[in-house]
Amino acid sequence: MLKPASNSFKAIGLVAALVGLAPHASASWIDTDPLCQTYGCVIVHDGANFVVYDLFDNVSGSLVPVGSPLIQRLSGPQPPGGGGLVSPVVTGSLTQALTTAPLQDQGIRLGIDQTGDGIEDIVIGDLNSSGFLDAGDSLGAFQLSNTTDIVSASTSYLRSFYITSSIDFELVATAIPIGAGFGQSLNADLSAIGFDYRLQKAGNDDGLRFGQRAQKGNVLRVLTGVTNLGDLAMQPTPLVDFRKAVAKKNATNIAEQSVRFDYVYDFGAYDMSLGRGEIDFEIEFAFHRR
Repeated sequence: MLKPASNSFKAIGLVAALVGLAPHASASWIDTDPLCQTYGCVIVHDGANFVVYDLFDNVSGSLVPVGSPLIQRLSGPQPPGGGGLVSPVVTGSLTQALTTAPLQDQGIRLGIDQTGDGIEDIVIGDLNSSGFLDAGDSLGAFQLSNTTDIVSASTSYLRSFYITSSIDFELVATAIPIGAGFGQSLNADLSAIGFDYRLQKAGNDDGLRFGQRAQKGNVLRVLTGVTNLGDLAMQPTPLVDFRKAVAKKNATNIAEQSVRFDYVYDFGAYDMSLGRGEIDFEIEFAFHRR
């Protein structure tokens, strides 16, 4: 499974041919891999690293059952760039989200809003210039009023990864809480974190052109009513139903055959009513057979 919150992914690359001035049909790795073409596969990537998920189960010698997760390919043919870690990227760029995420013993920096306008009036001093909330930071005393609230320096975090396939499939997600939380149920703690998502079918992210050879009209967004991480708590929840293969043939690279999946965390619901505590979580994305 993919775990973007802990930034664990992998991926592929492609090959093309031109003769003289006349373009000839070219084929990417997904177009030539025997397992992808015979049985079907899904590929996820961050623009540089790729991982393959197969419909065919080598252990049982059969296709995975309908509704079951596809199987990550750990051996056998790997695409160029395969076998490495795939990290979610900051949406609209190729910057790995891992480089902008809190590490262990760090958290999101918070401030104090005294006027109720959602803007921090009292800032926690980032004494060690880490950019995150940690033991090196400090906050002076302040008075509480009916309008006092806590606010995040950044109330939302946008993340993305790229997907292509030679088959139809379903993208599902599970939110897994780690740690003690705020003394409420873990599901209630997760429910304070908003979650939204979308598909971007084509674009250019820091020079990575994607979607030019991807299907444009064959993806249906599943209406699951997901609005926060509590809706994804502890069970795989369908987010997007891909009704046909994402990739069109005759592409020069995998990015051309890919769409971008965007998701956003929103911490605007956090306030002092949660009490004292912390919440750590992972989101696992998986690909299931339709």
